Amino acid sequence: MAAVQYFIERFSVTCNKPVSHLQLACCPSHCAVPWQDKGIRIYENNNLEPPLELIGHHGDVSAMVFGTLRDRLVLCSASEDYVIVWDIDRSYKTVTLKNALLWNRIVVGTLLGKVEHLSLCPLSAKLTACSGSRVFLLNAEREDVLGVLKAHLGPVTASEFCPWDVNLLISISEDRTFKIWDVKKGDILFESAVLSAYPLLSLFFVEQNSQFIIGSGDGQLWCYTLPVDHKCRLVTKLDLSKLEQKHERNLRKTSSPQNRPDGMTGNEVRGTVETAKPVLKIWAQKLQSSHASLQQRGSCVWIGSSDGLYLLDLDTSELLMILPLKGDLSISLAGSWAVSNGLGGNMCCLVTSLFGTSVALFEVNSAGLDELCFRMAMGFSVDEQLSVVPSSPLMTMSPLNAELAKHGRKPQRKIGWSLQNHTRTHFVAKKKKNTIGLTRISMSLTPPWQLYDHYCPRC
Repeated sequence: MAAVQYFIERFSVTCNKPVSHLQLACCPSHCAVPWQDKGIRIYENNNLEPPLELIGHHGDVSAMVFGTLRDRLVLCSASEDYVIVWDIDRSYKTVTLKNALLWNRIVVGTLLGKVEHLSLCPLSAKLTACSGSRVFLLNAEREDVLGVLKAHLGPVTASEFCPWDVNLLISISEDRTFKIWDVKKGDILFESAVLSAYPLLSLFFVEQNSQFIIGSGDGQLWCYTLPVDHKCRLVTKLDLSKLEQKHERNLRKTSSPQNRPDGMTGNEVRGTVETAKPVLKIWAQKLQSSHASLQQRGSCVWIGSSDGLYLLDLDTSELLMILPLKGDLSISLAGSWAVSNGLGGNMCCLVTSLFGTSVALFEVNSAGLDELCFRMAMGFSVDEQLSVVPSSPLMTMSPLNAELAKHGRKPQRKIGWSLQNHTRTHFVAKKKKNTIGLTRISMSLTPPWQLYDHYCPRC
């Protein structure tokens, strides 16, 4: 069977230093890559023209994120000296491709330390910068520190604004906890217990279900609800490694190795080396497929790990497909992911090498995914039986605890004829209990010669 290329490599660049764990930026039209430590190069995703160079930082660029402010495409970048907001649209219009003018940028933060993560809220024009154990709340249009959120015991790895309530902010940290903040007051609305033995690395909001997902360095996933009272409740907890093992067992049962989809090959085919599966990125994009059964899956999220992409269905806690980083790609182990919706239903992924200095832009081929979805639907039966094991006993007032009333055995009815009217009638055996506890049965029987309405001629 011919191999299907799910990843299309648009370009690959080599940096002068490792950038494996830096937060890179990617949007449907552009991607940003650090260049020579202090500079930034902006590439167009569908055009291999020379990139736009942004120069303004005096330290190494450590985090970047794209966003929109007043219908303008902007890029937020951070180093130890400055946090800068760049007007990308204006830069393309007013400068050459090799130089960027200084008036196309706004310095919104100064000397905040090494910033690990940036997050932009386009509705409120606010920006968060995670530096150490603190989260700086900045104004994205001018230099103004709106507040500093301090409560974590370890370095903050990510923070995101709630898309349906811009006054809420969730932060995750290496102390293995997450906290929900009131942005206006700076108060903690909810804080979790220690979730894992590994740091929490990624965070994503599922707006259609009012939920959010957190991923850790050992491949654990937690899905929580975010109600109005801010009392988060755990919906499901998943293990990426166990889901992959279950997925491969199902593949071995339903298809032969010759007909197995290339994007879902088991470990015994790829090799025996097992790697950790950190949850580096979580992203939601509806599966573009012409197959009806897969179009109904509306709660699918992509998980970017060190060895590839994983597609999960949150409603069923099922791993749908695996897209490994293999073949002729320049990167086989990823250090970080920046994912965005592309043109034509495709998905753009800006990936850094885990051990090298290269950065590559991959495009997930929607046509190849559609073929993979069709082969999945043909391989798996929709009539599979599902066994659900309860995790806790039933509640006291649960209707499942109801018992059926037990009735005693009814006395057996017998048929007989009465001797009084010489006609066929029914009678019931009567039980009479005497004084010593024995049962006496009285009944009446009809003689054999009276069982018929006429007499036998021989009589």
